[in-house]
Parts: sequence; structure tokens; C-alpha cells
Amino acid sequence: MSHRFELFYYNTKGYAEPIRILFQLAGVEFVDTRLNPETPEFSAALRRSPGGCLPCLVIDGKKVVCQSLAITRYIASFTGFKGETAEETMRVDMIVETMYDLITRYDEVVKETDPVIKDKKKREAYESYFPLFLSRLELMLAQEPKGPFILGNKMSWGDVVMMSFFELKQTVQFGRKDLLVNFPRLSEQYQAVRKHPVVAEWLNTRPKTLK
Repeated sequence: MSHRFELFYYNTKGYAEPIRILFQLAGVEFVDTRLNPETPEFSAALRRSPGGCLPCLVIDGKKVVCQSLAITRYIASFTGFKGETAEETMRVDMIVETMYDLITRYDEVVKETDPVIKDKKKREAYESYFPLFLSRLELMLAQEPKGPFILGNKMSWGDVVMMSFFELKQTVQFGRKDLLVNFPRLSEQYQAVRKHPVVAEWLNTRPKTLK
């Protein structure tokens, strides 16, 4: 059964980018609605979202769901990018949730408004807890020796989420390309996702945004 999908988010990559990429990978059409926070449409989308947050996904013009990981898992469930067994599903969840521990920790930097303090916190993040979390993720990926992805040679939604996160950190929030230089498995995974033909085409043709 086919559905009509409309995704609401800011005109940025952020938490919506893995969702957009998964739709592209699955060949599923969707409306990519990018909102300006200063417009009435943005306020209307927040009111419509069950959690008062974005991204939110409208299914068939009626059902509205929010929370990026919930939406991402939902799309993966019917597009072939989730684990095929309970063990595979658990492995993907384990690695993605570890990465989200890092995202939660870094939120203090994102939300800092004082530019001097923000720059100090960013340096501290890069020099201290980022390498710690990346080391953990590197070891987790190394548990699967067969290929570049979380599930070996099979790309999952978790790989897409991780690539999107590291792209944002390297190009926007840290502004340096060497974030993964000391982590060969993470680097291999990052490049493998970006080289997938569908992903590569999306990266080259998607709307240009600052972040």
C-alpha cells in the first residue's frame, strides 16, 4: 500500500537529512517542506506536531508523527534499510544510540549564545569527549569485520544517520575535515555511504544550505 508523505523541517540539513536520504534510497516520493522560522507556516507546523517539534512527518495528509529517530526507523522498516534479525536491529540501535549520547553532550555547545564561550566549549569538545566517543564507535564498527557498514556489506539507516551527523560536524560546526582521520573504520563507513550512487546524486543536487 502506497502512502503520501510530507516532511516538515527548517531549511537546513540537521535531523531531517537522514530522513530525506532514506526516501531517496528507497525511491519513495515525498514533499520536502522547508520552513522559515519567521513565517506563520512554521508556527502552524509546530502546532500540528504532536511533540511541538520538528522534523515531523505527515502521512496521507492525516497522521502526523514527530521525533527524527522514530521517523527514520519507520521509513527504514518498509524500505529495506533496517536489520533483518533482532540481533541486527539491536546492533544498529546500539551504535546509533551511542552516537546520540555524543549529540546530547554536544548540545551545550550548539545552544551556547556567547561566541567566546561557544568557541572555548567547541575546542574542549574536539580535544576531549569527541575522541572518547569516536573511539567507542570505532570499536563497535570493528566488531563487524566484513564490510564498511554497521551490518557489514549491507547499508542500514544507522549508517545514513552517522554520515549525516559527521558531515555536519566536519563542514559546519567544527569546520575541519580531520575529525575522523584517526578512526579508519568510521572514515571508511563515512566514505562508503557518500559514494553510494543514490546518496552521491542527492549530495550533489540537494538544496544548498549553510548548515
